[in-house]
Amino acid sequence: MTGVRSINVTTAALASLLAGASFSGAAHAQDAASFYAGKNIGVIVGFGPGGGYDLYARLLARYYGAHIPGKPNVIVQNMPGAGGVNAANFVYNTAAKDGTVIAGVNQGAALFQQLGGKGAQYDASKFRWIGRMASSNNVAYTWTASGVRTIEDAKKQEVIMAGSGVISDANIYPNVMNGLLNTRFKIINGYAGTNESNLALERGEVQGRGGGSYSSLQTTRPQWLKDGTISLLVQIGLEKEPDLPNVPRLLDLVTSEQDRQIATLVTLPVEIGYNYWSAPEIPADRVEALRKSFEVAMKDPALLAEANKISLDIRYKSGAELEDMVAKASKTSPDVLKRAAQILGW
Repeated sequence: MTGVRSINVTTAALASLLAGASFSGAAHAQDAASFYAGKNIGVIVGFGPGGGYDLYARLLARYYGAHIPGKPNVIVQNMPGAGGVNAANFVYNTAAKDGTVIAGVNQGAALFQQLGGKGAQYDASKFRWIGRMASSNNVAYTWTASGVRTIEDAKKQEVIMAGSGVISDANIYPNVMNGLLNTRFKIINGYAGTNESNLALERGEVQGRGGGSYSSLQTTRPQWLKDGTISLLVQIGLEKEPDLPNVPRLLDLVTSEQDRQIATLVTLPVEIGYNYWSAPEIPADRVEALRKSFEVAMKDPALLAEANKISLDIRYKSGAELEDMVAKASKTSPDVLKRAAQILGW
């Protein structure tokens, strides 16, 4: 088991921190084991500590390095900002391109760029996808005491929701529901991630959150689910979560064919889930080593036991499968893409 450190850093500071990971031309000739021996791999999380992305990355870091040739240390580094856009831009453009930096950023990053989102300085079609640890339906939820307990209630009155940035699920899905279902969600930005948003709910600063994974809620706020502190209004996923048979899917609530296509498109990030990728320049042999090691780590009995202990589901998908999903989404009708971008304000 490798050690894990958590570091909250700015882009400039992180670039300096990882500068030693850059490589000379001779490094290309090294096999993966020789290259990774004695090195650190940084997993750049696009949100602050305590939320789902952070929890999954920390779990991965405790076991991943032991399965990578050369057994490098794996370090979790938090870079919150713009819902993960800052971290995605950093990994794609600034970080070392030698296989020592991996993105663990928002599952909506590919969709954001595909829809022409401002600020996306990357091309998701060129991501070197490593794999997905898990996926969990997103849920929009409100503080039950607010009086907003159903999606119909949210159509009748304004509901203040915590936002985390332009490509955050907490921003995407309230905007989509406003556009497709005529809800009245008002997003207040400035919360670094799930934990900060949930604290804002507890303080009464906001009334709900428009997108957070169900698995994260189960892990970080299980009592809310047990005692009815929050009301789950809708879930976003291709299939319902087994625990939530009575919570409608977004796909169940739309009526027109174009609306259904938009709802399907914005559900894609849920399938991408808690994902990891590296920049396109990474040598192919190292990408393959990272992919194979990731798959082995997802089957590690110790990782699975710890995941079960802290209520984190493992629903692995390979890098190749993620690559295929993103490629298929790129064939969506231009009219659907245009309207989706307009609804999201991208």
